[in-house]
Amino acid sequence: MEDVISKLAEIEAAASRIMEDVAVQKKKLSEDNDAQIKAFDEEADWQTAKELESIRRDLEVNMEKELDNQKAETDEILRKMEKYYEAHHEEMAQKLYDKILRM
Repeated sequence: MEDVISKLAEIEAAASRIMEDVAVQKKKLSEDNDAQIKAFDEEADWQTAKELESIRRDLEVNMEKELDNQKAETDEILRKMEKYYEAHHEEMAQKLYDKILRM
């Protein structure tokens, strides 16, 4: 009977050691998992920041091109208006003078 009790005590001690080892392994796995998650998050953040910076640069280039196009269009319109004014300013002044006199 004592042999059985002794054997059960050995089994219980072995089970306790196994449970302690499992707890240690579980903690280690959890720490490793947390480290992997942190590394993944950092990599994802870095990639996202890199892509956002690339998009920002592309948008700035596109915006500059659009502003240059608008400036060129505006300059062309002003040039045409000045040309028209130079060619027709006497006629325009006369029409304005006539309108004022009719009031």
